[in-house]
Amino acid sequence: MTDTLTRDAAPAQSAPPHVPPPPRRRRWTDDARRRLRLILMLVLAPITIAGLVLSAKLVSVNAFADASQNAFERRAYQEAEMQARGLQWWNFLEPWKAPYDVGVALGMQGSPEQLVEARTLLEESLALNGQEGSNEYCIILVSIVYVVEKQGDQAREADDVQTANGLYAEALGIIDAAPDGCFAEPTIIQADTGEQLEQAVPRIEEKIEDESGGGGDSEDPSEGEESESEDPAEGQEPQTQQEQLEEQNQQAQEQQQQQDEYNQQQGEEGSGGVEQPW
Repeated sequence: MTDTLTRDAAPAQSAPPHVPPPPRRRRWTDDARRRLRLILMLVLAPITIAGLVLSAKLVSVNAFADASQNAFERRAYQEAEMQARGLQWWNFLEPWKAPYDVGVALGMQGSPEQLVEARTLLEESLALNGQEGSNEYCIILVSIVYVVEKQGDQAREADDVQTANGLYAEALGIIDAAPDGCFAEPTIIQADTGEQLEQAVPRIEEKIEDESGGGGDSEDPSEGEESESEDPAEGQEPQTQQEQLEEQNQQAQEQQQQQDEYNQQQGEEGSGGVEQPW
């Protein structure tokens, strides 16, 4: 009887397992939100500033490059120099272009001090480019040759034959040491630097003068010339203002003619695809 009641009785239900309540989501307080905004601002601010600076740099590069090119085409070389100097700041994309542009503009102006600085900048540009035999490298090399040749011309005009010959020899040495790539056949969009360098050789060689032309008897003729030159000078009247203006105009015309010859040589770089590196 007891066994029958036990079998017929409903089985006792076991207690359900304990399930922990879900964790309560942490509510954001105002302080937490402020801290998050501050962190995001500190992280994103440098990136935003860098993007703005880069954008401003790219815009300024285009502006300075266009202004420099326009001034160069108008032969306003001093203005071209000033605009090109604006490219020197943080020029990390193609760092060789800024010193090249400034060097060319200085070389076109052509005073002795400007030629010295022009050569320094062009040599710096050549080192920064570093791609020996490339068309851009060879264009820089041609510009250096022209600047050194122009320095020799100025020394020759000052009757400093020894210095002039040394500069001409230096220019010929630069041409002789030029990479083979500078004499390679250019493509349609490249400047023919080989032709420019080859044409420069006979032109420079023709300017080299004999330093021993005077010989040992040069003292007596020079003394005679000095004595002769003194006599007319004593009897000459001071130049009038009109005569001074005419002499200055003549000198300016001669300088302009020399500048035009140099411009024509330098402008040949534009016959290829790289007119100016800006």
